[in-house]
Parts: sequence; C-alpha cells; structure tokens
Amino acid sequence: MIRWRDFAAALLTLALGTAFLAWARTYPPQAAAVPTLVAWLTIALSLVDLVSHTETKAGRLLGRLAGSDNAIEWTVEGDQQAAGRRIASSLGWLLAYLAGMTLAGILLATPLYIFLYMKLHGGRSASAAALAALGTTAGVWLIFELAFRYPLYPGLLFGGH
Repeated sequence: MIRWRDFAAALLTLALGTAFLAWARTYPPQAAAVPTLVAWLTIALSLVDLVSHTETKAGRLLGRLAGSDNAIEWTVEGDQQAAGRRIASSLGWLLAYLAGMTLAGILLATPLYIFLYMKLHGGRSASAAALAALGTTAGVWLIFELAFRYPLYPGLLFGGH
C-alpha cells in the first residue's frame, strides 16, 4: 500500500533542490560551483529517499542501506509519536556539531561528530564509525579544498572570523 505522506519530505526536498539548482545557475560560473554541487547532491539524495519508500526490490534495498532504527519519524496523529527526549537529543547533536564547526572548524568537527554520532547514537562499531568519519571528511576536503579551491572554515580557535 502506498502512503503518500511517506513521500512528502522527499518530494519537498526534491522541489527545494531543483529550485536551488535553478537559482544557482543565475550566478557567474565560478560562484555557482559549490551551490550547484549542493543542489545536485540534494536532488540525488531526494531521489534515493523517494525510491527507498517504495515496495520495490530497489526500494527495500535502499531502505535497509540508508535507514536507521534510531531515526525519528515525524508522524501524524494515530501513529507512534517520536518521544520528546529523542527530538531533544537530535537537536542537541545538531547544535553540538554547529558549535564544534564554529569553534574548531569543519575539518575537525566533522570527523568527531560523525564518529561520536555513529558510535554513541547509532551503535556502530568504533572501526565502522572511524572509517565513515575519515572517509566523509576526506571527501569534503577533496571536493572543496582541492577540486573547487574553496577554503573550508577553520573555526574561531584557528583564525576564523
């Protein structure tokens, strides 16, 4: 059975990604590089999310790969509601990451956040969390610093303003 409300967030994100891509194309080519990348990534991830909500073989596979038992479900009345503690925890993780980026910069806060989140909140092994943290951080560094020559924010402690 298809429940259209399961697709609402992915469809909204897809629409926003598409609008952001159109907006990014109004910039000069060099200034549009990063916004265009973000828009295409948003569109791609929205499509993955859409497919993961289907009852197809690909949808079930993507649902298992991308899903999490700890994910918060924002549901309508009558379904199981997310506990206030879980919502506060999720917001706390986000605020801690933003504070870490502000103070220590992206290249230090990102691997620390990913490792701690996967280990403490996601229950993953230390090796899996470390691999994901290092891989993601390396990808961010390669894309922004090397490919786009876009300096990442170093944090207030390391000269950021």
